[in-house]
Amino acid sequence: MDIFQLQLFSSIARTLNFSRTAEQFFLTQPTVSHHIKKLEETLGVRLVNRSSHNVSLTAEGREFLPYAAQIISISSTAENRIQNMAKGRWGHLRIAALSSTTFQLSDCMAKLYGEYPLIQVDIDLLEGTEMIKALRQGNHDCYFASAPMIPADNEYESTTILIDDLRLYVNTGVADLIDLTDWATVERQPFVSVPRADTTLTSRIQRVCMNRGIKPYIINYYNRAESVVLSVNCGIGVAILPGALGLLYQHSNVTTFPIEGDDAKMTFVFAWKKGNDNSAFRLFRDTVLSIYDKPEVSAAE
Repeated sequence: MDIFQLQLFSSIARTLNFSRTAEQFFLTQPTVSHHIKKLEETLGVRLVNRSSHNVSLTAEGREFLPYAAQIISISSTAENRIQNMAKGRWGHLRIAALSSTTFQLSDCMAKLYGEYPLIQVDIDLLEGTEMIKALRQGNHDCYFASAPMIPADNEYESTTILIDDLRLYVNTGVADLIDLTDWATVERQPFVSVPRADTTLTSRIQRVCMNRGIKPYIINYYNRAESVVLSVNCGIGVAILPGALGLLYQHSNVTTFPIEGDDAKMTFVFAWKKGNDNSAFRLFRDTVLSIYDKPEVSAAE
């Protein structure tokens, strides 16, 4: 079993077409069939059902597909890492970040690379539910996350990097109908939102709405904040999101209204597990702390 065979198998799983896979890899169809047969012989099972009119995965093929994807990904990461080491890039840092913290992450990365340009950095931009899972697993060196996401088990240390305000995201076509001195004008609009599983953000949104006497009618949930802003731009609904996202995902048909009150404030932190002895991480932690180790940093700063 080799990586190339797995890549061909993954392509066939996507296309369900040997000829199309052959075109993508600049091979002949018999060559693709030969590689898939060799892979099946190695595993001792049939992965693909093929006939003159139809291609489909067997039950074993469907079960094997995610493992093939993992092996391909690990192989690519390992190859990249070793090649970087051969070129003198010995330091390695893995960061998880919410999109709301992109600007703070960028500032820290720019300073790090200004002083240590040979460190290799992997960045995973995650949504709320993904970040909660990542923190629970603890496989990253550090996290740019919302403060309530940090596990309360004394395993993590953190420092505040941003205090942001929630804002109401509205399509410009209905902006004139909105008056935040009268939240009934907001309640009349359909809402779109991040998924309920992102409890950190959705619970804050629910509190903001409850404190202002409204119950939003949510017509759709999207798994990414970027999709929520895009749907507002399309006129599908209004949304409540951190203000930083409006700077990151700018759309011509979206305007935002500031929401006053302490219940509309969200604190974002830079966090890390205690005892991390990765030298690249320690350099990055010192870089971040040199910028953000102070009581409060507002979104405007």
